Formats: sequence, C-alpha cells, structure tokens
Amino acid sequence: MNVIKNKPTFLKFLKNNLNNRPEKYNKKRLQSGRSMIEMLGVLAIVGVLSAGGIAGYSMAMQIYKTNQLIDKIQLIATQTRKLYKGNYSEPAIWSDLLRSGYIKDREHPFGGLLHIAGEGDYFHIHNMGDPIPSEACVDVLTTDYGGPGVFVGIRVRRGGTGYRDFYWSDGTYPPSMEQAISACNFEGGVYLTWIFK
Repeated sequence: MNVIKNKPTFLKFLKNNLNNRPEKYNKKRLQSGRSMIEMLGVLAIVGVLSAGGIAGYSMAMQIYKTNQLIDKIQLIATQTRKLYKGNYSEPAIWSDLLRSGYIKDREHPFGGLLHIAGEGDYFHIHNMGDPIPSEACVDVLTTDYGGPGVFVGIRVRRGGTGYRDFYWSDGTYPPSMEQAISACNFEGGVYLTWIFK
C-alpha cells in the first residue's frame, strides 16, 4: 500500500517538474531580449544626439571659415601694403607682381575667389565666384581691418539688387550690428569688396 500512495506523488512530482522546466526556460528567453518600444526609444535618442552633433559641427565649420576669411584678407592687405608702399597706381608694379605670381586670385574658405586690383592710391580685394553666407558677412563686416589711415571701407553687394557702402570718410564704418545685419541679410549670400590704402 505504501507503494501505491507514493506512486501518484512521484508521478505528480515528475509531471510538475517536467512541465515547469520549459515554461521557466521560455520566460527567461523572452525576458532576455529587448522590446520594440525599447529599441525605438534608443533609436530616437541616437537620432536626437546625431542631429545635435551635426548642427554643432556645421556651426563650428561656419565660424572656422569666417575666421579663415578674415585672416586671409588681413594677410593679403598687409603683404600688399608692404610691397606697394602706397603706389598702387603704377602699372609696372602691378604687372611685375602679377608675373611673379604674388598677386593672383586666391580661393577663400567659402569657395569663391579673392581678386586683388589696384586703383589710384587704393587697392581692392573683391569677393568673386561663390558669395559669402549672410551669417558670416556680419562677422566679416564688423571686423576691425585698421584705422582710417590704412582701411578705407567695405562695399556689400547683394546679388543684382544694389549695394551698400561703409566708409571711414563718411562715418558709416565701422557699422553697428544692426546695420551689418541689415546689409548682409540677403538669401544666397553677398559679395564684398574691401578697400585699403
């Protein structure tokens, strides 16, 4: 009789253990993966961080290019002033420097060209080709390129819609931030001409 009493208990024990094992195994297996919502959340976070990184990189590149353009203009002006010593109207000097390769169109960081030309007692650096973006124009326009004895002013050309001059002689240079923003506010960028003595 003891055997019959124990037999159902033993079978019951086996049955419970065999049935629970796969169930526990399946629960663990289901819990070890990630749900679709968790994955979408991770992707959303990565997307937001990537967009912020790209925007930050674009802004840093804009500032870098603007600073490179300002440095290049100041370097060209200083070197040209040293070479000419105020005699920009002498055609022989210009032709000698053109042949030597010193005076040549130089690429600026925004993809256009900087063209140097002499006229009377002044020389000009013209932005040709690709325009300078409006955001960079404001920084370039409000930069100090020297006093009235060295720097005459800047002309801002807005495509085919006219221009605006800022000169030391008439008191419009250096422009205020509001004036610079107004002059540079042109979709597609602007063209600048720097005028030096």
